[in-house]
Amino acid sequence: MTTESPLKSRHWDIAAATLEALREYNLSPVPELFHVWFVYFADENPDIFRTLDMARQQGTAIDEKQLLELYHRFILHRQTTEFLRQGMENFADVIENSEHSIGSVTTELNVYNKVLDEADAILRRDGQKFEILGAVARHTRQVQQTVTTLADQLHTYHQQISHLQVELQKAREQSFTDGLTRVSNRLHFEQLLADLTSGQEEGRDAEPFSLLLIDLDQFKQINDRYGHRVGDEILVLIAKILKSNVKGRDTVSRYGGDEFTVLLPQTTLDEALFLAEDLCNRVRAREVRAKSSGTSFGHMTISIGVAEYQKGEGPASLVDRADNALYRAKQAGRDQYSVAVPFEGDAEPAKA
Repeated sequence: MTTESPLKSRHWDIAAATLEALREYNLSPVPELFHVWFVYFADENPDIFRTLDMARQQGTAIDEKQLLELYHRFILHRQTTEFLRQGMENFADVIENSEHSIGSVTTELNVYNKVLDEADAILRRDGQKFEILGAVARHTRQVQQTVTTLADQLHTYHQQISHLQVELQKAREQSFTDGLTRVSNRLHFEQLLADLTSGQEEGRDAEPFSLLLIDLDQFKQINDRYGHRVGDEILVLIAKILKSNVKGRDTVSRYGGDEFTVLLPQTTLDEALFLAEDLCNRVRAREVRAKSSGTSFGHMTISIGVAEYQKGEGPASLVDRADNALYRAKQAGRDQYSVAVPFEGDAEPAKA
C-alpha cells in the first residue's frame, strides 16, 4: 500500500479547513467562495490572507459579498489578464497578416495603374479616344487611395494594440509579483518550477537546478510583539537581501507567510549549499531597523532547506524534500541550512 505524499495530505487538510470555514460563516460551497478560502488556508496570496486573518482575529462577519470582492480582485483578475494577453496576441497576428495583404494589393494596384496610364498615353498620342480606359484608370486610382487609407487605419490599430500589449504585460508581471515584498509570488514560482522540471524530463535541458526553501526564524514572536506592520517591514528587508545576492536566472519568490524560495537554474547542489551559507551569513549580519522611527529590532536569522532536482521526481517531490530539510535545520537550532535527502523514486510494486 502506497503512502500519501505530504503535499497531497496538506491539500486535503486545506480542503477540510475550507469547508469548515464555509459552514462557520454560513456560506454556500460555491466554487468562487471555496477558492478564496482555499487560497487563504494555503497562504497563497498575502492580500487575501491579511484581509481574512484580520477579520477572523477581530471576530467580524465575513459575508459572500466580501469574499466575491476578494475573488474578483485577486484571483479572477489574474486569470482574465492571461486570457486578454492571449487574445491580444492572436488579434495582433490578424492585423499583421492583414497589413501584409494590404501591402501586396497596394503594390499590384500601383503596377496596374502604371500600365493603364502608359496605355492611355499611347492611345491619346495616336488620336484614339477610349473614354472607358480613362475611366478605369480613374477608378483604379480611387481604389488605390481607399487601400492606402485602410492601410493607414490598420497601422493606427496596430500601434494601439502594441500599447495594449505593453499594458497587459505590465498587468501580467504584477500578477506574478508579491504585493508586499515585490519579489515573485508563489504562482510564478510554481510556473517556473514546472517549466524547469518538464525541461529535465523531456530532455530539453540537461543542466542541473536546485531549490532553496527559506524560513524566517522566530518570526511569529516578532509579529506578536511588535505587530504586523513591523513584521511586513522585516519581510520586505529579507526579500531585498535575498534578491540582491542572487544572479542571472535565479528567482526569489515569496512562498507564503514568512517563507521564501530561491529557484536556481544551472546550479549544482554544492553551488546551492555555498549560496545557502552565504545568505545565512548576510541575513544574520544585517541589523533590522524600523523605517519610520529607526528603532532597532536586533538581528534576524533564517533557516534553509537545500535540494537539487533529480530526474523523475517531479516538482512536488523536490519541494517536499526541501521542506523536510528545512524542518531539520529548524530542529537543529535554526540559523543554518540542511541538505535534502536523495530522492529514492517510487517503491517497487509488490509481486503476486
